[in-house]
Amino acid sequence: MIRRFLLPALFLLCLVSAGAQDGDLERFFQDEDLESLIDKALQLQITAKVLPQDQQPVWNTQSKKITIPGRSVAVRLVGDNIRIDVVFTPYQEESGTLLLVAQGQVWFSEAPDAKTTYLTTIQSIPVSWGEKVLFFPLGFSKELANTQTFNIQLEVEIYPYRDLFRAPVAE
Repeated sequence: MIRRFLLPALFLLCLVSAGAQDGDLERFFQDEDLESLIDKALQLQITAKVLPQDQQPVWNTQSKKITIPGRSVAVRLVGDNIRIDVVFTPYQEESGTLLLVAQGQVWFSEAPDAKTTYLTTIQSIPVSWGEKVLFFPLGFSKELANTQTFNIQLEVEIYPYRDLFRAPVAE
């Protein structure tokens, strides 16, 4: 008897929830016109690299993420015995000053049956447009300089989204 009423109630709840989200979206676009939203939009160019000590990268990948100030962009790197989640959140003040907040979470184990180690970091970094910010989710230790190690490096650059579409001015 309860099951017969539970399914329609859940369906009705989903409809009410979806309607609320549509209403929120409509209010957002009434408050913010599309041009204003595009003017605020940012592009994060993220390059992930695996680097042996003082050598060329053995692996790298690039991605471009579009966001607005205060909205985060997530990156996940997964290997056999490691998982790295990094969340980048750019903030822009009225003066145009940029702040990049980088939150990292790392899970790794030395061997498949070994215990898993968890590390977390958070850093707030003032940046300029197009400035390269290097983020090492596993850290960068001078103590390991004598051994053959690999560093994982994330490189982040922030650009105004609108500037990416402006044609260069001919002189």
